[in-house]
Amino acid sequence: MASGIRTKTLVLLTTAAVLGGGLFLFEQQLPSPNSSDKQTQKPLFHFQEADVAALKITAPDYSLNLKKLATGNWVIDREKQTPAEEGAVVFLLNLLATGQRDRSFEVPTERAGDYGLAPPMATVDITLQDGQRHRLRLGDTTFDGLKLYAEIDPPAAPREKMTVTLVPLDLKNALQRPLQEWERRQPPAAN
Repeated sequence: MASGIRTKTLVLLTTAAVLGGGLFLFEQQLPSPNSSDKQTQKPLFHFQEADVAALKITAPDYSLNLKKLATGNWVIDREKQTPAEEGAVVFLLNLLATGQRDRSFEVPTERAGDYGLAPPMATVDITLQDGQRHRLRLGDTTFDGLKLYAEIDPPAAPREKMTVTLVPLDLKNALQRPLQEWERRQPPAAN
């Protein structure tokens, strides 16, 4: 009886050692979470905040033209230029200049609506100081609620396939704000 217990114990210990060794080898072959994020993530765009001269934001509720003056201040460009809320503009610029794109995948263009890209939640047209232009079209939130579907610099010509990219959810927060939040609040007049 004692030898039967020792045999069972020895078999269990051997099985545990083999499984533990197999798990160790398996984990060694997996990339670490931080290294895989760095490998798949790339910048949204290749420019600095200071390079941006103008932004046009088109959302379902409004269209907004923002322009950077020679003084470095931002204004809402319409019939009469109105000072823009610097915090809102800087937040958006920072996301555009430093935000990271995650993985991308191609889908048939007729499936754009599946990702909230037909019509998009918002479109940002970016004009740089040197005249270069970029476009970001934002769609729905991903199923896990952590990213947004987007189309970065889509070609103007009709096409059969489109590239959908996962971008930071903060872009939604930066763009889904009422028009009055883009305008600088004027301090009340002193009596």
